[in-house]
Amino acid sequence: MFAKHHLAAGAIFAALTATSPATPRSNSPLDQQTMPDRLEMNDGSTMRGLILKNTAKSVLFQTSTNEVLVPKDQIRRIHDEIDGEIVFADIAGKGRLPSWRGMVTDLRNHDDIHSLQQIPATTIGQGLLKNIPYLSFRINEQSEFNVYGNPHDPVAIEFGMYGRQRNDPRYRRTVREFLAGHLHTREEIAALYALNLRGDEKRAGHLAFKIIPPGQADAYGGWWIVLYDPRRIDAARVSDAKYAAVTLPFEQVNNRDGSLRASTLEAQENWLESTMRNLTGRVPQIRGFYRDKEGVFRLISFDNPS
Repeated sequence: MFAKHHLAAGAIFAALTATSPATPRSNSPLDQQTMPDRLEMNDGSTMRGLILKNTAKSVLFQTSTNEVLVPKDQIRRIHDEIDGEIVFADIAGKGRLPSWRGMVTDLRNHDDIHSLQQIPATTIGQGLLKNIPYLSFRINEQSEFNVYGNPHDPVAIEFGMYGRQRNDPRYRRTVREFLAGHLHTREEIAALYALNLRGDEKRAGHLAFKIIPPGQADAYGGWWIVLYDPRRIDAARVSDAKYAAVTLPFEQVNNRDGSLRASTLEAQENWLESTMRNLTGRVPQIRGFYRDKEGVFRLISFDNPS
């Protein structure tokens, strides 16, 4: 359902995560809520995290650093402690954009999302998002989700769509409903829904809401809805040299209609991995997820891109 060409620097948590943080992260009061479950292993060790999926043969388990598929024959006992809603996201304050972790979790559980996979971030040479490092993710076939700056505390987030579907009213409605669920005030939600979808910009408190229509040069043929923090966005820009190191030319990644070039992800796997390490200080493991024909949740790793 979603699509585009931009995104941000930081750490990948939920569906896209990493093995070793560059700096240790202190425990927060939410730890028991964000990692409420435990697996007692046959070798005597214990894993603490969140059970994402529990099947007859395995447990899909998220720890504080990555997601792993644990075979049931390696598990002695499962402690599923949570009863009720899980507070899974880092809490964003009023006037701040939602964290990457919460948004990815919601995307993974959204009925319209069949796949989410990291793709190379392409160069944005002009406009609002120029020279802001980002990580980019293709949703389904011709949609994108991009997070700019630190994904814990981004300066901008955006959704977009390429191709004939960019004018799809259902897509636009779904995106706005999703974004509204991550806002904090009635003023912000009202600004989001007041946008003229042919091109517009509104302000609400500390946040700005912008539509970039296909005809604009920085749209690269797509339709985009952007939420950003005007107070901090200019400080997130980097030099041309630093930006060139973490982006690729649009035509090297995408066809003219915004679809991915054949074998792009496989060809750029090492580039994606090194870029993730440079931007986040982490060694990436999981690049995304998809649902197979039976609706079974499958992880996409850097070792197994298909």
